[in-house]
Amino acid sequence: MTHHTPRHTRRRLRTVVICTVVGLAFALTPLGLAGSAEGATLRVRLGVVSVSTMYAGSDYAGEAAQVSGVGASSIRIPAKWNLIQPGAAAAYNWSQLDQAVRAARTEGLDVLLNLEGPAPVWAQKPGADPLANGNAPLDPQDFRTFARAVALRYSPYVFAWEIWNEPNLSHYLIPPTADEYLPLLRAAYSGIRSSGATQPIITGGTSSSRGDTRDISFIERLYLLGGRPYIDGIGVHPYTFPYPLLNDPRFGDGGGAAVLRWIRSAMLAAGEGNKKVWITEFGQPTGTSSMSVSEAKQASIVTDALSLANSADWVAAIFIFNSHDLVAGPSILDGNMGLYRHDGTPKPVVAAITSLTGG
Repeated sequence: MTHHTPRHTRRRLRTVVICTVVGLAFALTPLGLAGSAEGATLRVRLGVVSVSTMYAGSDYAGEAAQVSGVGASSIRIPAKWNLIQPGAAAAYNWSQLDQAVRAARTEGLDVLLNLEGPAPVWAQKPGADPLANGNAPLDPQDFRTFARAVALRYSPYVFAWEIWNEPNLSHYLIPPTADEYLPLLRAAYSGIRSSGATQPIITGGTSSSRGDTRDISFIERLYLLGGRPYIDGIGVHPYTFPYPLLNDPRFGDGGGAAVLRWIRSAMLAAGEGNKKVWITEFGQPTGTSSMSVSEAKQASIVTDALSLANSADWVAAIFIFNSHDLVAGPSILDGNMGLYRHDGTPKPVVAAITSLTGG
């Protein structure tokens, strides 16, 4: 998700009725994407995305309570390299990340820790715009050092690691190519494993935007370049707003669900059938932007996606973006994707999810 604004146990899945996805479901069933999970068990890991470590003054305890309250087992927390290691010396600012991880564990939440850029100014390439959010480091070994330090500190509290965010978009990685990303992934993988951490390492969730590098092309190229040893799962962000995951009329290929199918096919072609797809972001904005929907429709779209992910045994997890609205005004798309409103009151999607999780 391109952010333009300031941003435990598993439970029984109760009755799920899919009203909007039947028409396209059958085209996707060969890869296990069925349209309903009525009477099933919530197999897939359900999480919620946090962006609070990006902003000072965040209420980490309150957010963790919100996430736990919907019955989610997990929270995705960003570890922003430029904010944690602003200087080249080994002086790390762990304050915000410590608070976020502590709050999550207090609520019994598992942590997916997202090691995210940009590279701090001291590590950037010569001539880079120091304000660009997509800056990669000149030397990937600097990112390895960072990843190792993060893993040494947080490994006991983390169930999986995600490396970078939407690396197929120039907003997050310059240039947004698998050739640029693989050295970062390899370095982070090495750094984390050298710390003794053994949790799964997931590729940075790719955006399903049709801009910059297409997600499927990015993943295919990543395998072609020899990325397989550094991949324990593939991260994806199959956004389709303002439409449901299985019914996006802008694409004749099934929208975001087709992206999942294509990426799964690429994994199978690479001999990676034993690994899984991780939906590390999916959501739907409310408010007044051109791609927003009513709060009731948001609830429908999110629960449909949950059911779809639950029906595919090769999908490991789905994380809903995000916990709460980041702004009070309704016109900012990225600022109104929360399960809870800016004032902390729940949107209908909260009741819809808890009806599935028993949260």
